[in-house]
Amino acid sequence: MPLPTVNLDDRRFDDILDEARRLIPQYCPEWTDHNASDPGIAIIEIFAWMTDLLLYRVNQVPDKLLIAFLDMIGVQLAPPRAAGAPVTFYLSAPQDTPLAIAAGTEVATLRTEVNEAIVFSTERGGVVRPPTLLGLFSANTLAQVRMDSDGQTGADGGVTAGPQGSGHAGTQHDLAQLGLPGHRFPIFQPEPRPGDALFVQLAGDHSDHVLALIFGVELAGGAGVNPNHPPYVWEAWQGGVGRWATCEVEYDGTQAFNVSGELILRLPTMREGVFFDTSGYWLRCRLTNEQMHAGYKVSPDLETLQIDARGVTVPARHATIVRGELLGQSSGVPGQRFRLLRGPVLNLDPERDVIEVMTPEGEAHIYAPVADFSASTPDDRHFTLDTGSGEVAFGPSILQPDGSVYRFGAVPAQDATVRMRRYQYGGGASGNVPARTLTVLKSSIPYVARVTNHAPAAGGRNGQLLEDAIQRVPTLLHTRTRAVTADDYEHLAAQVPGVARARCVTPNMAAPGQTYPGQLRALNVPPGQVTLAVLPSVSFEDQITRGDDSADPFAPLSARIAPERLTLSAELRGAVQEDLDLRRPVGTTLDLRAPQYVWVSVTATIRAYAGASRPAREDVRRRATQALYRYLNPYTGGPDGRGWPFGRTLSLSELYGLLRGVSGVEVAEDVQVVLTEPGQPQQRETITGSLPLPPQALIVSDVHVVRVDH
Repeated sequence: MPLPTVNLDDRRFDDILDEARRLIPQYCPEWTDHNASDPGIAIIEIFAWMTDLLLYRVNQVPDKLLIAFLDMIGVQLAPPRAAGAPVTFYLSAPQDTPLAIAAGTEVATLRTEVNEAIVFSTERGGVVRPPTLLGLFSANTLAQVRMDSDGQTGADGGVTAGPQGSGHAGTQHDLAQLGLPGHRFPIFQPEPRPGDALFVQLAGDHSDHVLALIFGVELAGGAGVNPNHPPYVWEAWQGGVGRWATCEVEYDGTQAFNVSGELILRLPTMREGVFFDTSGYWLRCRLTNEQMHAGYKVSPDLETLQIDARGVTVPARHATIVRGELLGQSSGVPGQRFRLLRGPVLNLDPERDVIEVMTPEGEAHIYAPVADFSASTPDDRHFTLDTGSGEVAFGPSILQPDGSVYRFGAVPAQDATVRMRRYQYGGGASGNVPARTLTVLKSSIPYVARVTNHAPAAGGRNGQLLEDAIQRVPTLLHTRTRAVTADDYEHLAAQVPGVARARCVTPNMAAPGQTYPGQLRALNVPPGQVTLAVLPSVSFEDQITRGDDSADPFAPLSARIAPERLTLSAELRGAVQEDLDLRRPVGTTLDLRAPQYVWVSVTATIRAYAGASRPAREDVRRRATQALYRYLNPYTGGPDGRGWPFGRTLSLSELYGLLRGVSGVEVAEDVQVVLTEPGQPQQRETITGSLPLPPQALIVSDVHVVRVDH
């Protein structure tokens, strides 16, 4: 149990008053009226009240002393975290020359009578480049074969090319004939089918651009096509093997190519690629499986095509930039401090957020920010910044045992002007603004008509409270320099770059007599051995194979993880081994291994609410499938969304509840869980009731199939 709080003086008001009354006969025997109405008693009560306040203060450790103590043990209050959001700048009209959006451009929310404007600053610049159309091609993506960089071929869900590129069968259209009277060509095959695609080849990189594709079309037979849910998807090439990312359709004035009009796309990041033996930056319009149900009877014909750049999207964060703030004049003594006018200050950029010191002789010196002065020499021009208070400090001087004075960092010369070149302040939970609220340009930009954020801002967090830091102190004071307990091994292994999580398997961790299905077995850990299951990190940006070709490309965690990405590499195993060998006790052996991955496939039948249309039922199916991939995931799964816990039992009842909680699902029924083995489809075992796991095992999604009943 914790030690009791020590009271330096436990007397209270009544105790002090009674003690003072008892001392009256000793020091003032002639004072005989001790009633409350006596003026002397009133004075004693006042002093007793004041003494009680002093004693209360003595028994409380002031916040300033607590902060100093936390600083001594290496604990600092976490500063506010700034929210981030993609911000899109729209042009007033298409331009013939590139238009630059400078880094640090400020946008804000509307200021109201009750709410101040929330300001965001762009983190990098952007350039709106006029597009140049190089070519148009038509091909069926499902009929192609990909060739990767190893020269191996295999079936692919789309026309792809490796870094070297490869040729593909397709039809190239003559751009010179676009717009000529009487000339037109079919966008897809004469009898459209899933996989048909129109490829658009651009000359330059238009990553994060807003492009307007102005189509002149003649529809020969589009009966059955729903203009609000067209049977196609627009995608941009992102490099790698098969990396097509979906573009956001902001506006479709063609009504699924039913009429002439403009189509406005917001493009993701693009990469140069080689298709049809020609290099460029590629967009494609691909027919999906919906074409089989409510698609085109005959392909629409393209007569004209014009492409304009309408804007660009750049990342921004909740921050206001201050430039050239004057801090004051240097006194020439070590350890001098200045305070910034604005706060709280966000983390400094060591390249740009520096201090300029101008001496009276006109010499300019640059001081760079450091975390502390422990490694600063007398010639190093360094400073520290308390982001919470905005206090800037220069290096102190310390008296040495031999009587000399050592300076930790150079001291600005006397009467020198001290100026902060640049810093940012802001952050906090208030920056988590909804979508389409950052609509105010703080300064006008030529040819820019408006700005907005199509996605909500996220990631903003208030600064850490002192009470929270105090609660974390006991955890931080636990030794983490040595690996002794199971928690130590798990914590230290997780600090190695490339490790997502680790589980230390100890003897008798499994329940006695517990049996497991299939090939699952609990590990037998001998005495003196530490067995550690290490889950490697996965880069979800470009290393996930989709389990559903209609999955949301901006939610890659809602997809199947390729088995090879879960392999514990020899390099990562060696890095963890080397780090723990320095910390484990002598006499223990360390067994590092990958977790035992339990691959599961879920087959479920759900029922949407009555009256739901076919596109609505398809959306329900997609959401249900994505929910299964997210939940049965070693990185994002489990009840808390932090990854499926090691050794946690999976119950079929929780999958029923998961599917029932998906928007649009009325009933979830006939849920089956099957143990699978990637690459060995014959090894399948159906689970009934629940799936217990040994302590070193993790659940991973294989391929899930969700059906929607009418």
